[in-house]
Amino acid sequence: MTLVRLCLLLPLLFSSTAFAADHCVDVQAKRGWQQLSLPGGKITGVQYSGGWSVIAGMYKAVGPRGYTGEDARRLGPLYGYKFDQSYAFGEMLVRDQAGRIVPFAEFAALAVNSRDPAGVYAFRINDKDIALPDNAGSIRVCISMR
Repeated sequence: MTLVRLCLLLPLLFSSTAFAADHCVDVQAKRGWQQLSLPGGKITGVQYSGGWSVIAGMYKAVGPRGYTGEDARRLGPLYGYKFDQSYAFGEMLVRDQAGRIVPFAEFAALAVNSRDPAGVYAFRINDKDIALPDNAGSIRVCISMR
């Protein structure tokens, strides 16, 4: 490598963004708890992409906030299949290292203010294990850290 090329690369190698890292997990709607380990550091952002359905072919795919409106009303009689009755069907649940379960939106809001996020987190769709086989899709969760 020539000296000129090396001089051009040095600022990129040592910039503040060079130390940022994304930690991602693809949370499958057909599986229960799925883990993601986070190192020590500072969470700078939480993002997601994708969608899932609690009954493939009957309900459209939704994001981590789950079903609302007419779809939530139609799913109402199936409430016994929710993993946690406190949250919407299809909502993404997050379990922290202390065993607390919160919805993804709350996790994302609190994560960037966490002093020590290191540990193992688990993610899942709000649907009991017995009801997972008819689900479809996945949501990719990425946590940016420095």
